[in-house]
Amino acid sequence: MTEPTSHAPPAPSTAALDWATAEDAYHLVNGLVAQVTAANDLIVLMATLLGESRLKSVVETPQWAQYQAVRRQMERLQADLEKFSATMQRLAADRPDVSADEG
Repeated sequence: MTEPTSHAPPAPSTAALDWATAEDAYHLVNGLVAQVTAANDLIVLMATLLGESRLKSVVETPQWAQYQAVRRQMERLQADLEKFSATMQRLAADRPDVSADEG
């Protein structure tokens, strides 16, 4: 008696899974950075429109302190984000099995 044949595609290799995970991480990071940048730009605009006298009551809140702490953390991460982006671009360029459309 023969075993039933499976029509499921073969499991991707570990390297393919690692690449897919890295690509997902790259796209997630880029999306988050874009969102944070847009939010920061909006906050700057709103602060400008509020004026100095009204802004004082905002900057004295715990939310403003938290925003500033996170903003400083993002500034410290900038170099790491740039290295990650450059590494991903280099790896994509070095992959012979990926067409220009996919990479």
